[in-house]
Amino acid sequence: HAVAMPAVSIMPDAYCVCLMHACKHAAKAVNGLLLGKVEAEDKLTIVRAMPLFHSSFALAPMLEAALMLADEFCKTEKLQIVGYYQANELSTDMDLGPFGRKIAEKIKGQFARAVALMVDGTKTSVSESDLCLQLLGTDGKPSNQPLTLRDASKAIAFLEQSLNRGAQQQVVDFDAHLDDPSKDWLNSGVVCA
Repeated sequence: HAVAMPAVSIMPDAYCVCLMHACKHAAKAVNGLLLGKVEAEDKLTIVRAMPLFHSSFALAPMLEAALMLADEFCKTEKLQIVGYYQANELSTDMDLGPFGRKIAEKIKGQFARAVALMVDGTKTSVSESDLCLQLLGTDGKPSNQPLTLRDASKAIAFLEQSLNRGAQQQVVDFDAHLDDPSKDWLNSGVVCA
């Protein structure tokens, strides 16, 4: 039987990394993993976003390597891979597509309450009433559950300041880490203070 989708909240760091990754590669599709924890039976908190790819969506071995490393990180941080995010090349395209659904379903195989977030590229600005993220099930269908951003006004102010000073250029995804292993794809430096 289907597991009901939990109420989902996203922490400022995870929110900012998702949107900054999408802004850094505005003309390309990007994707990443969502790490978090279940707070109560029906409350899921997304704590971190781990950017994966911005070139063509990846080859299976690269994805497997990224998932393995993310899993290791989760063990040390007491988190789980709880979902997947994606921004499409065409801003009006809100479909996960076959590759996105495949990753999301793979995550769901390990975590039954997994969710997907789609970045809505048609918006030019974010606000507390419109976070520019659409909550989806792993099947790609929109959810009627709300997505809550913790400390929303502070997080949005931080995101706007970061984008104004070009900080999205510092976001590193697994693609960039493969090209240059000295680059930190955990993005420890991109922190919403």
